[in-house]
Amino acid sequence: MGKKIVPILVIVAVIGVLGFLVSGLGGKASAQPGDQSIDFELQDIDGNTYKLSDFKGQPVVLNFFATWCAPCIDEAPELEAFGAEYKDAKLLILAKGESKKRMEKYIGESGSELTYLLDTKEEISKDYNVIGQPETIIIDRNGVIIERFSGPTTKDDLIRMIQEEVSP
Repeated sequence: MGKKIVPILVIVAVIGVLGFLVSGLGGKASAQPGDQSIDFELQDIDGNTYKLSDFKGQPVVLNFFATWCAPCIDEAPELEAFGAEYKDAKLLILAKGESKKRMEKYIGESGSELTYLLDTKEEISKDYNVIGQPETIIIDRNGVIIERFSGPTTKDDLIRMIQEEVSP
């Protein structure tokens, strides 16, 4: 009798763990195209606070970035060009897991003019289910995610996606 109960207990335990995982994941926002964006509040390296909801009414490009990420560094000139030339969307770079000191060093060395927000504890990255970087999310004027992709992008691709999917 004891030999029969052990496999049953193992099966019940596995089903319980799977049920817990599924229910836990089911309650989390997916942050995929068609979903409402998740509002957040982060500071830049100067201590200025930015809220995503402050930009409602205009398209927003979120780019998740890390200084140690080679594809992020390769993508940086394209984002600089986009930020400098395209004024119809707000570009926010979320420094994923980066300290203020490291970002100050990077910005100083690169001469970047972009808005870098410190997601030091990766809370926003987790909210948006961002695992790697670079990852880019494009949000329309109503706060709906319209595009999401991993890997480097270009200024021209960002402009094209915004014009095709966001602009009237």
